[in-house]
Amino acid sequence: MSIAKPTPSRRSLRALDALAFFAPDIQGGVGPFLIVFMAGTLAWDPQRIGTVMFVSALVGLVVQAPAGALIDSVRHKPRWIAGAIALIAACLVVMANWPGYGVILAGQSLIGAAGTLVAPAIAATSLGMVGRAGLDARVGRNAAITAAGTVLWALGTGWVGHAFGPHAMFFYAVAMALPTVAAAMLIRPRDVDQRLARGADADADADAGVDADTAAVTAPSTGRWYDHRLMVLLACAFLFHLANAAMLTLVAQKVGTRAGTSATLWLSGGVIVTQLVTIPIALAVGRWAPRLARKPIFLVGFAVLPVRGLLYLLADSPAALLSLQVLDGIGAGIFGVMLTLMIGDLTRGSGHFNFALGIGAACVGLGAALSNLVAGTVAHLAGYGTAFVLLAGIAACALMLFALAMPETRDRRRSMAHGPAAAALTTAAP
Repeated sequence: MSIAKPTPSRRSLRALDALAFFAPDIQGGVGPFLIVFMAGTLAWDPQRIGTVMFVSALVGLVVQAPAGALIDSVRHKPRWIAGAIALIAACLVVMANWPGYGVILAGQSLIGAAGTLVAPAIAATSLGMVGRAGLDARVGRNAAITAAGTVLWALGTGWVGHAFGPHAMFFYAVAMALPTVAAAMLIRPRDVDQRLARGADADADADAGVDADTAAVTAPSTGRWYDHRLMVLLACAFLFHLANAAMLTLVAQKVGTRAGTSATLWLSGGVIVTQLVTIPIALAVGRWAPRLARKPIFLVGFAVLPVRGLLYLLADSPAALLSLQVLDGIGAGIFGVMLTLMIGDLTRGSGHFNFALGIGAACVGLGAALSNLVAGTVAHLAGYGTAFVLLAGIAACALMLFALAMPETRDRRRSMAHGPAAAALTTAAP
């Protein structure tokens, strides 16, 4: 007879909140502030910056799917996050002290590789802790908490860079890594259902007459676990980030060349605007996702991207450029939640949830890498306006593909059955 699974402790749920707050910011090192550092302090041209971002992203995407498969197979997933964050912190120290082209290229590449473990490990820990019934709300909560953490990170990085110089931004990120590692280590392994954390659902086993609690964690799934819907979703994710990733890069470069010493503060403000919008969007999506179809919600995220790209043509001052980050917040809040939920729908019971997330992240990373390379080259040769038009056109293609080729993934019967319990499973137990 199946034994009831334990309710996660208050300590583990709070530690998961802290992990969602800190980890995604440190995952990318100093993020877009590195672009300002390269454009302003090091005086690199857009093509050279784009090459650094492309190579580092390429390294990340090559290891992304294997990283997801690794997270599927290992226990104590949060401790892998702690190790990845420690490696990222070490790279930041080296980059701050020896900011040459080769050092930054190698350091950012290592950061990209180590960061691939973070997102699937957080998603796996969330699923293993709250289960399917609480996943929609938990993913929305994670996204909102991450956005709030990014506000603190952007405020701190912007102020530190402005007050103490660009090199200080690297050491601020290292300091932020310390509570991240602590949060990962505070999550109790017994509070995470290892079988569920990789997407091998108990109800899928019950349908087959297997007791989920006595099945081995590493038991392989049989049969084909993917279909054309996952392929379409991954293609849409690729096109979305092919259009999206370079937009902030181009804005950062324009601000870096026009705002002078205030560029770090302007970019910090833009990141904050994005995240302040992302917080309510992610919470709303997490709340309503159990009740509504997935596709219409996701369509909104795809629709705002081409609009944002075209509006950049009309804005020229730093304030106007960065005010358009409101649209980025809408798209990011929806995309971050819905991609995870739709992949969860499509891989239910397969045991390959994190592997599929890794493939999805690889598609996102490939799109982002090509976006920075292509847009950086176009901006260098034909100007920023042409680059924004190109990105807006790609975004329109992503919207059309998703609207016409992507079917709904939500199983209404399952959602209705689990709906009443969803809110309860995101609440901490004593």
